[in-house]
Amino acid sequence: MKANIETRVTEISLGTLTVKLKVVGNSEEVLSKSVNDENTPLWVELWPSSLALARWLWEGPDLKGSSVLELGAGLGLPGVAAAMKGARVLQTDHMAEAMELARETASLNGVRGLRTAVADWRSFGITEVFDYIIGSDILYHPELNPYLKKIFSTNLRPGGQIIMADAGRIDSLAFVRQLLLEGWQVLEEHLPVTQEPFDYRISVYRITPPQRRPKLRLIRRAE
Repeated sequence: MKANIETRVTEISLGTLTVKLKVVGNSEEVLSKSVNDENTPLWVELWPSSLALARWLWEGPDLKGSSVLELGAGLGLPGVAAAMKGARVLQTDHMAEAMELARETASLNGVRGLRTAVADWRSFGITEVFDYIIGSDILYHPELNPYLKKIFSTNLRPGGQIIMADAGRIDSLAFVRQLLLEGWQVLEEHLPVTQEPFDYRISVYRITPPQRRPKLRLIRRAE
């Protein structure tokens, strides 16, 4: 049985920025009606990692004119924050309902030009390359991580960066360690997030792919 989704607008503070966010008002009911792991609507919750990533983006690098791909966008708070900072953002999620709410949030905040797409990592048809690839709480599924790494390699512009926020799940840590073993560069910092009644410590990872070494050519000197 599928629960009807009820929505409301709330305000989220990211320090110097307040975002009007369209959220699911009956998220616990919707989650309780999910029938399997494949289609569990995790997007109906605003997760602490999403808050941390949105705040990091707002307080972090100059994004004006940059292109940003958001994976597993859910309610879309980080992508909207990036767009409000001047980035050109494409938000993606495999749930169409999530993308609908993300578009409504963009409209509530006067954001223009933010695009959305329904996309499955296992058959990712997007061929554009981006200056940044961002995501929150998306590294924890071992079966999907190989597809995710392929997107990192295919859709990141040379010299670009991947920004991921995670609550420290075991499988997420294993994935990050594997990237390090394969020569990826990873910088980690921690952000505290308070979401009543809990305080969370979120890791924000800045990830860059292994440097491609130029092919060596044998040059024969004329005699």
